[in-house]
Amino acid sequence: MNKSRTTPVWGIVLAAGEGVRARAFLKQLCGGRGIKQFCAVVGRRSMLQHTLDRVQRFIPRERILIVVSTDHRNEVAQQLAQWPAGNVIYQPTNRGTGPGILLPLAYVTHRDPTATVAVFPSDHFIIDEARFMATVERAVVEVQQFPHELVLLGMTPDHPDHIEDGYGWIEPGVATAGRESLTVRRFVEKPSSTYASQLLAHGGLWNTLVFTVRVSTLWELFRSVAPDLCQTFNTIRFMLNLSREPSFTAYAYEAMGTLNFSSEVCEPLAARLRVLPSPPVGWSDWGNEERILASLMRIGKLEECLARLHSRRDNKMDTVALLG
Repeated sequence: MNKSRTTPVWGIVLAAGEGVRARAFLKQLCGGRGIKQFCAVVGRRSMLQHTLDRVQRFIPRERILIVVSTDHRNEVAQQLAQWPAGNVIYQPTNRGTGPGILLPLAYVTHRDPTATVAVFPSDHFIIDEARFMATVERAVVEVQQFPHELVLLGMTPDHPDHIEDGYGWIEPGVATAGRESLTVRRFVEKPSSTYASQLLAHGGLWNTLVFTVRVSTLWELFRSVAPDLCQTFNTIRFMLNLSREPSFTAYAYEAMGTLNFSSEVCEPLAARLRVLPSPPVGWSDWGNEERILASLMRIGKLEECLARLHSRRDNKMDTVALLG
């Protein structure tokens, strides 16, 4: 790699979602409000804490920003008390993954306009974390060499006998000499099981929404599909040292619409993106109860989880009986 082209790597962790589909189950299993990124399903660390520990294998915490919701202040206070306060970015309200990325992007760009960023959702379960982060590092190397491209991690399905019909897929294109990543032919959002099987047979990959890119390139991609929204966040970026910024950001969020990064940025710009296939690492996007239970079965923790669930239900029933 040409060392003269390297730039500092920053991490963005997306932790502002509500996890509606899995919330009732996680509330029963873990207590509290059941917001999945703050739930400790395996061990004592929450999904967010697992994600942060994973990212810190490669990026120091002073360069990792976490975007959270203002509605989650209690959970943030409990789990991120030791995190640098300036690296916890509060989003006024949920406007989709587009604004969820643009807000911390404004902060990163304000601090380091030449940075490379790696973006991570906080609701992923990964068995082989070292192998996964090694793939992220390889994606960063590509972006350092080819700074005008965005490189997504595509996950090689590792349990083809159970094709998920709820994942987004990436259909890769052709290889390029001297490159590990592939071109992207198209994105397919939540195909049927039959179509997913066809995608798998032709080398299709699960879309992890983990990606690396130069900050300047990411601004350019957003600008090409949502110029007005991009201008709003550029204004926020230039106001970050001003006392008016919090009130302006709150007002801007009230006025803006939603933007989904996968369907409204990646899909129309597929020809400008690359995908790096990740080897199987036991990855799952814990979007619902079924995926959580399937992962726990794979690591031999299902019985323990079910026992914990039944114990909490029994304790709740005893409490209700006493109060009654």
